[in-house]
Amino acid sequence: MRILHTADWHLGKMFYGEYLTEEQAHVLTQQLLPLIKEERIEALIIAGDIYDRSLPPVGAVALFDEILTKIAVEAHVPCFIISGNHDSATRLSFGNALMEKEGIFIGGELATLHSPIVLEDRYGAVSFYLLPFAEPAVVRQYYSEETVKDHETALRCLRSAQKIVQDTRSVCVAHAFVTGGVPCDSERPLAIGGSECVDVSCFDGFSYTALGHLHGPQKAGGRDNVRYAGSLLKYSFGEAKQKKGVSIVEIDAKGHVAWEQIPLVPQHDVRIIQGRFADIMTRPEANKEDFLLVRLEDEEPILDGLAKLRKKYPHVLALETPNRMIQGAPERKFDVRHTNERELFLNFTMAMRDGRTLSEHEKEWTETLWRRLWQEGGDGLL
Repeated sequence: MRILHTADWHLGKMFYGEYLTEEQAHVLTQQLLPLIKEERIEALIIAGDIYDRSLPPVGAVALFDEILTKIAVEAHVPCFIISGNHDSATRLSFGNALMEKEGIFIGGELATLHSPIVLEDRYGAVSFYLLPFAEPAVVRQYYSEETVKDHETALRCLRSAQKIVQDTRSVCVAHAFVTGGVPCDSERPLAIGGSECVDVSCFDGFSYTALGHLHGPQKAGGRDNVRYAGSLLKYSFGEAKQKKGVSIVEIDAKGHVAWEQIPLVPQHDVRIIQGRFADIMTRPEANKEDFLLVRLEDEEPILDGLAKLRKKYPHVLALETPNRMIQGAPERKFDVRHTNERELFLNFTMAMRDGRTLSEHEKEWTETLWRRLWQEGGDGLL
């Protein structure tokens, strides 16, 4: 069976104040949907965090509706979806019974879970088990299981509640932080103090486990058959070097897994460029439309640097000046309460210029300015 494993779509995500819905629509409609047909996919998995927040914007809901409709009506491929920690399990589960008739299976609210969902291929049955994200307190209350104290015991409780079919090939879909995984700065922590981690042994016995939550594509717990597909797009500059995409998983007659990562190409890449301001402004650049973080190496301040950069790179979203931040300001050797305005100004300029005082020309200019301010009614300025 050929399975397309995706996760962490985060529809409705905002990136530096702008919705990424158009970016997400591009990779979903122009790349993911055609891939289903081109690669002869027999099942699609979305392993949680379909939306970026529990109450998503209208555009995000409309996009998800469009994609699900095309999967069910045009591609005719069974789709397995679970809720992640960003989703509302209740909202995601709306219309669950109706969707199942079209081959869309959603694991959200605990009351609606039923496993396994069994598909058939030329070798026989493949069982799919849906283990959505759920807070330990919710699992403990629903199953009246007092041993549930953290995310691992909650996940094991969810698994034990499933009707496991023995001696069949099986796929588990879960949203969790497996111990040893490499996180990104755009992920929302599941818990505090390490209680979010689950051991990879939670997924013993499954032919393949399709994970969501971590945005970097990677195997979990050192196992090739327990994997994160990664997020749909780069959702922070910390992910700039990651290769985003989806996973194609093939399970043979004996349950052995072959795995391949297929890249998705966004309309605008997320990159970090670094150098001195003058060099960045003059050097040739092939991808000026990308979303950029510019890290300036200049020690001197660049007046209106962000606006100037945007004349060449329209999508500069952030500007960093690490060299200036490292040097810091000199220690103040004056008492503000016994210092006049001129002395405060001189000390301020020295702090902003790493201890260098005004030039003679600058002193003459500021002296003229002080006198003008005093003549206009600035009592106490001299």
